[in-house]
Order: sequence, then structure tokens, then C-alpha cells
Amino acid sequence: MAVTVLARALDLLVPAACVACGLPGADLCRWCLATMAPPSAPACARCGHPWAVAVGACAECPRRIDLARHATAYAGAAAAAVAGLKDARRRGLAREMAALVGGRIAPPPAGAVIVPVPLARARERQRGFNQARLLADALGRRWGREVRDVLVRPRDGPPQRGSAAGVRAAQVRGAFAARPGAPAPEIAWLVDDVLTTGATLAACALALRRGGAREVCAVTFARALRGAPHG
Repeated sequence: MAVTVLARALDLLVPAACVACGLPGADLCRWCLATMAPPSAPACARCGHPWAVAVGACAECPRRIDLARHATAYAGAAAAAVAGLKDARRRGLAREMAALVGGRIAPPPAGAVIVPVPLARARERQRGFNQARLLADALGRRWGREVRDVLVRPRDGPPQRGSAAGVRAAQVRGAFAARPGAPAPEIAWLVDDVLTTGATLAACALALRRGGAREVCAVTFARALRGAPHG
């Protein structure tokens, strides 16, 4: 709680400036926002990863995810926004990021529930918030959909940033579970800041399906793209 209060106080005391270029004003200036290109077409119909030709599914599709969508590539100003939110604790960025997501990705169907990816408890205490929950709350308001914490992270693991795909998968294996007494929604839309290898989303989807979910989709602000032409 003390960390949260301190973080909010800093938000008020530190003069606002674009997290990507440093221009005084908004958390993300309109010029840097303009550099965050939407996913290019053609792309994978299932996960949205861009390819030279359209495909129905691809090797980059996160396991156990029925549909995955992202607003922009994880590079440049988008990467700076993610770092600013998580490392510099600039909460206002969550609204900007969610606005980009909501403007580019169709809302979940009626009855779907938005589920934020849980953050490791130690890191949430240190940071003062879960960035996925901030994004989920903003999207829930924009889309008019319920946001529900139906996943828990019963054990903490090491930070995944910079880890290889195989290491990430091992780190999150069994790391998530359905919250006791809170059955998973029939249609769940996972929300996180970045899709890198898909290991975290796959582990969350497994926990949701074990908890009763019939369909699991995923939405992220950004996505790390590999081996594909993209704008």
C-alpha cells in the first residue's frame, strides 16, 4: 500500500513528458503515437502475426489460445511505453496504451470476461500495481465488458524479460491457477502488455480451461515479431 501511495504521489510531482522522446506534455506525444504502426496484412487469421501471405494458423500462434490480437509491434516508441509503465511506474501510459488497443481491436463478444494476467506477487508489491490489470480496467470501461481476476499466481518465478522461449515456458509451467471459488468464465479474454513467446498466455489459458473456460482469447498492447515483414 505504501508503495502504491508513493507511486501515485510521484505521478503528480514529476512533470509530464513523452516517455519515448521526452517532449513535455502527454505521456505519449502524438508524433510518437503515430510511429506505432498497426499490424500489417496479410497476417495469420488466428494470432495476427504478419506474414508474406495470409494463413489460417502459424508457428507463432500461442498454444491453447483461440484468437490473439495486438495493437502494434514491440519496438521503438511502443517498447518505450511498456518500459515507462513497468519500470518508471507511469500509470497514465496504461490509458494511452489501452486507447490504442481499443481503437484497433474489435471488442470481445457479449458475455466475454476480460481477465488480466496476474503479476508475480513480489513484483506487484515492488511496482505498486499490475500493469495488465491497469490495461484490463481501461479496456473494460471502453468496451463495456466485465473485468474479473479469476487467475492467481500461486508461486513466483524469476523475471522473464530477456529469457529465451524454452526458458520462459519452463518458468511459467504451473505458475497460474484458477482462483478458488471463482470459476473461469465460459469465454475469457486475457489481457497483457506484451506478447513475446506466448508462454505466459499459454500457461494462463491452460489454467482457465482447467477452471471451466470453453474459449480463451488474448489481447496485448504490443507483440515481439520474429521472421516476418511488418510495418
